[in-house]
Amino acid sequence: MAKPRGLDPKRTQIFNKATITEYFDMCVALNQKHDGILPEHNWNVDEKGCQMGGGRNGDNSNFIFSKDNQDRYRIYSNNLELVTTIEYVSTAGDSIPPSFILAD
Repeated sequence: MAKPRGLDPKRTQIFNKATITEYFDMCVALNQKHDGILPEHNWNVDEKGCQMGGGRNGDNSNFIFSKDNQDRYRIYSNNLELVTTIEYVSTAGDSIPPSFILAD
């Protein structure tokens, strides 16, 4: 279980009636221009970035040491790897396996 984070007000500003109405008007215009887009050609793409290893926040691991053990060391890694995951789903129900984009 994790605590939910609040929405950033800058991100929520885009979700207003005028912006959403404009988006759907553009979708209707695009469909009319091309005599309708088949569901298998209408894709939703979702991307999510995450950080693997390193960083300031760590991974919240708990370490258990013996009370008698005087050497209480743990290894830290400064290797920070940023990963982007992309998923694709069409309105016809087709999907493409997730893609992972690494920095290198």
